[in-house]
Amino acid sequence: MTLRNQSRLPPTHVDAYLLWTHRGNAGDWLIADGCEHYLRDRGLDVWRSDGSLENAAVDGDTNYLAEALADFRGMVMFAGGGNIGIYPDNEETRAKVIACLSWKHRCLVFSQSALRPEPSLIDSRVTVWCRDTTSLAILSDAGTRTALVPDMAWYMDDRFAKAPGGDGIFFVRRTVSGDAETLDHRIELDCDTEDLTLSSSLERIVERLAPYDIVVSDRLHGGLIALMMRKKVVFLPVGYHKIRAFYETWLPDVPCARFAATAEEVNTAMASLHSATLDLSALVRRHADPAFDRFLLES
Repeated sequence: MTLRNQSRLPPTHVDAYLLWTHRGNAGDWLIADGCEHYLRDRGLDVWRSDGSLENAAVDGDTNYLAEALADFRGMVMFAGGGNIGIYPDNEETRAKVIACLSWKHRCLVFSQSALRPEPSLIDSRVTVWCRDTTSLAILSDAGTRTALVPDMAWYMDDRFAKAPGGDGIFFVRRTVSGDAETLDHRIELDCDTEDLTLSSSLERIVERLAPYDIVVSDRLHGGLIALMMRKKVVFLPVGYHKIRAFYETWLPDVPCARFAATAEEVNTAMASLHSATLDLSALVRRHADPAFDRFLLES
């Protein structure tokens, strides 16, 4: 167990703590940015965690967590993603932190995909936003308090550089056997290909995708970033419902986005793509604002 300096505790005067996945990829960082900006736009004073609470949870340092939360009267937030019931380190972090909360605390988990319920999230103090209807059903049926809200990365849309048009195709292809979501979909394309969001900075991702007209991606945030750039996008499946369910929830009628499960469907999908005007920040606000108002009321 790592011994933490108890004098270096989080500030207690803020309205909310925002915990997030520091070891994640570009999508995780973008989600955390969206969560932070949303909370600040709602007028909240937010402390975005420096990693101390998350590391204490993983290390099992419950003394530090208890001390850090003892005098805090605000809300505890977890950034969204696709890790409920999938990645044990994220589950452990949530469970350890929630176990140290008192009756006075309320907890919001921003928009997530869920493979299975987590016991720590079935708690009257906890609300989980789901970013697709399949995940919503899984958690709601288990007794978790839920709401349907798009991926918080899209809240950054009105701050995002646009680069519509271009030439050719870029394939954001997940590294084979790279994680628990990998699916051998056997789709190969004769074009520039890279697992772009795995370890690249957001600036490099935007620069890399800018010259292309179409982005094909089996990384959810490869596709979501491309849509914020106003590219045409074909989404591919992963090993569970995450991408298909997200597409079917938010994008089935959007002409610049398609979902394809096979190589044959990819060609058909690309041929049917058309440019479109989008306001993804407004879409998030339309669903997040009433859900957040309910969360505050319940708190």
